[in-house]
Amino acid sequence: MPEIVHGLAGLAQLAAGGRAAILCATHRLTHQLRQAHGHAQGAAGLARWPALETATVAQWCAAVIRQALLAGELPVELAPRLILSATQERALWEDVIVAAEGLGGGDFYDHAGLAAAAAEANALIEAWKLRLPDDAAAGDGETARFLAWRERFRRRCAEQRWLEPVRGLEWQIDAIARGAWRMPATVVFAGFDRLPPQEAKLARVLAQRGIRVVELRMEMEQPGAAGVLACDDRRGECRAAAAWAARMLQQTPGTHLGIVVPELAVMREQLADLLDEALQPGALAPARAEAPRPYDFSLGTPLVREPLVRTALELLAIVTARGRVEQARLGELLRGPCWSAVAEGDARHRLEARMREKLPPEITSGRLIRFARREQEKDGGLSVPRLLQHLEALHAWSAPARLLPSRWAQRFGELLAAAGWPGDRPLSSREWQARRAFAEALESLGELDVVLGKLGAGETVMRLRHLCGERIFQVEAGDAPAVRVLGLLEAAAEPLDGLWVMGMNEQTWPPPPRPNPLLPADLQRRAGTPNASAEVQVDFARLVQRRLLRGAPQVVLSHATTTEGREQRPSPLLAGLPPIDLAAPDDPLAGLAATGAMEALADSRAPAVGPGEKVAGGTGLLRAQAICPAWAFYQYRLGARALEEPVEGLDAMGRGTLLHAVLERFWAGRGFADLLAMDAAARTAAIAAAVIAGVADFDAAREDPLPPRFLALESERLQRLVAQWLEFEAGRPAPFRVVACEREIVLEIEGIAVRLVIDRIDALEDGRLLILDYKTGQVSAASWSDARIAEPQLPIYAALAAGDELGGEVCGAAFARVRLDECGFVGIAAEGGLLTKVAGIGDDAARKLFAGISSWPGVLEHWRASIAAIAREVGEGCAAVRFADEKDLAWCEVLPLLRLAERREQLEAPA
Repeated sequence: MPEIVHGLAGLAQLAAGGRAAILCATHRLTHQLRQAHGHAQGAAGLARWPALETATVAQWCAAVIRQALLAGELPVELAPRLILSATQERALWEDVIVAAEGLGGGDFYDHAGLAAAAAEANALIEAWKLRLPDDAAAGDGETARFLAWRERFRRRCAEQRWLEPVRGLEWQIDAIARGAWRMPATVVFAGFDRLPPQEAKLARVLAQRGIRVVELRMEMEQPGAAGVLACDDRRGECRAAAAWAARMLQQTPGTHLGIVVPELAVMREQLADLLDEALQPGALAPARAEAPRPYDFSLGTPLVREPLVRTALELLAIVTARGRVEQARLGELLRGPCWSAVAEGDARHRLEARMREKLPPEITSGRLIRFARREQEKDGGLSVPRLLQHLEALHAWSAPARLLPSRWAQRFGELLAAAGWPGDRPLSSREWQARRAFAEALESLGELDVVLGKLGAGETVMRLRHLCGERIFQVEAGDAPAVRVLGLLEAAAEPLDGLWVMGMNEQTWPPPPRPNPLLPADLQRRAGTPNASAEVQVDFARLVQRRLLRGAPQVVLSHATTTEGREQRPSPLLAGLPPIDLAAPDDPLAGLAATGAMEALADSRAPAVGPGEKVAGGTGLLRAQAICPAWAFYQYRLGARALEEPVEGLDAMGRGTLLHAVLERFWAGRGFADLLAMDAAARTAAIAAAVIAGVADFDAAREDPLPPRFLALESERLQRLVAQWLEFEAGRPAPFRVVACEREIVLEIEGIAVRLVIDRIDALEDGRLLILDYKTGQVSAASWSDARIAEPQLPIYAALAAGDELGGEVCGAAFARVRLDECGFVGIAAEGGLLTKVAGIGDDAARKLFAGISSWPGVLEHWRASIAAIAREVGEGCAAVRFADEKDLAWCEVLPLLRLAERREQLEAPA
């Protein structure tokens, strides 16, 4: 058993007693120990002191062997030609598996995932000395396939005198055992809950060579005061931990705290938001997004998630694809700040919005260049000369079919520079570090030269993306933060003043077994390999929990009582620990309110519409105001709107516009009598002529003409749809003539200018008017009797527009539902029999809808009053988030601005 020392004091004694090497379980711990040692020496008043020699086991063994080779103490011919890096090993496994299975780039297999599992299985065999059954290679099971891959892998390594990392470390340890060169007097193992087999072998070898072997434990010798806290759910755990940290720091400034999270990668974003809210609320402002935080996460994020790196990878992927690219990918690049000229940002955003409206979902880079040039010529405010220069560089780039990865790395760097990456703005500290990390990832492509040889451009970009996905990016921080957020298996470099351990539920602690799928499960269980069985996980969890309980004088272990609506229980390993009830921190806002120093204001009133101010939006404005005033304010007064989604062919709105155009063409100069006078052949011919003319006009107005085959299919659909609709109209009970189609009118309602386009106005024989609005989807007139009319379009036409404009009396309003499955009218009229199946105001069906209104003038007056009241709200600046039913917001374009989730949380919060 190695000698055990505790804490920084013990570490300082070891360092002062002579040359000592500290071998750490993680890269992060090597940095933390050096930093903690430096701070301790500085606090002791020492101006100069020797730096602490820290490294991981693999780093230290490699350095020892390298020094022995350089000094001639180890014959070069005995050494392998190359010990593969993790990147090289993974690439070689993937290459072997693809060749063995006959897989290609287009297969649905996860090549990288298979390679990772194979590398892990091979490492288990080598490190744990597993002996597979003699018949394991027979058959076609997973183990047999893996052993076939392993045979190929070992053959490739033997041919080149390579060793993968696990065998390379084994060779290094054996060389250290045989070597006679000088070694440090003391070797310290730090951060290990238990030594894995190879690390344990190294400890034995060192002890046999007379070297002092020490185990450093940073936790306290005795456990602290611990208790268990039950929280409602996982978010409640995060919120409670953040509040605890804020309270501890407020009570004792300078305190160092830890929060341990088992599923740190999953909970990171949620916990970061709540820590910001509790510890540094000012950081929530966008301008403070990269301000230093009083907390730090031990686990970084994949480099590929950094916007600067994601942009570079997208540019490379788009160029090497050499074909049509999803417009969404190009749009994300145009919207982002990590490429081309920042001064052209607004123009690029407008260009992207127009792309969505006018271009198909997939386009080529050449098509984008031509479109951007044309839009720039049409709109002087949309000037993007630098963007066009960079697009041209991407479009003109060419490369040979295959190159070594190191040569591709050079070419990619040149291409990105020519294409304007990472933009011309100053980079923040985080972005600068991300750029440096990406440069290192590019450089690491060179490691694949010896393993894979020449590759195509597309495959190299894919491998670069994998490298960036596997590389963890951690922003370099300055001084040690007040709060450290750690994973379960990480040890802090020094005991903390307080520790909170989250996620202590039975399904996560102990962690569930996860044996390697390529090896027999019973073999792993018998050997006791990591994650092999429940027994292994329990034993390991007890070791980790022992360390955690000694990590601080005060330890809180929390668990959730529910997860996604399912009841959860605490981990059985918490048995025997007392429950605790942490008092919620005082709410500073509540204290201010109690003293009268804070006034509550309902911030739902926007500036009133001023004299001369124009508010555009037509009936859409009044509809949004009736449903939710904030919707109307954001979309129509501030001009926010959702970007269009590009579609192949026509979307629902395009099909509706085309139908309007065809029906307008058909009814030009015609009425009910003309329709009835046509025989089947004449009606078919008239419809065909209207379809041809309407489709031609519609297609001519498009940026890209529709394909002829698509136009033929759409024309055929319109022919059938219009024929069915006209057959329905021919059965209308009252003769009519069409007096207007697509009639544009501008009204002023309570000082708000409203532009209207009435689809169709029919005149009956007595001169009265019917207002019709074509619809191809589901429609309802149920809100027409409400105080807030959610579908005000036809009521506005009927009550305020058509009669005054045309000098006639309006006697009915209805949606004309033009659908292949069901044609019909939905609306209300002065009396029955004016439109097919449309009730009159005196009918029973209408009385149920319009309770308390018994006459047609009463209906019109109700509409006028309701619409006027809604228009007055717009003019007065009413912009509250208020609605009757959240389902009514289904088509709201500014839904994120309403912040419904936050509103819901505030309303549901306990008083």
